[in-house]
Amino acid sequence: MNIYLFCSGGFSTSLLAQNMKNEFKNQGYDDIEVAAYDYGSLDDVVEEADLILLAPQIAWVKSDVEEEYPEKKVMVMDMTDFGSMNGGVMVDKVRKGLGI
Repeated sequence: MNIYLFCSGGFSTSLLAQNMKNEFKNQGYDDIEVAAYDYGSLDDVVEEADLILLAPQIAWVKSDVEEEYPEKKVMVMDMTDFGSMNGGVMVDKVRKGLGI
């Protein structure tokens, strides 16, 4: 499974993506990949994404992304969770959202 995080420039999500990747591995999910991108590259990488996680600062694009890619699961990260960069909290929310 590929979980792709998107923000304005891709920088703020890089640390969170690494934290989430480590947490998934700690929980035994070795088959889950987590990567961070800038929103401008969405069209280039979306085919491989199973889950699109949008940073709070680009939450306004959620409906557009869902409309353009209806087969993809799209979630917006909570501002507090995003700001804390806590991979464990985000992994729990992703697992709940995906039912895994």
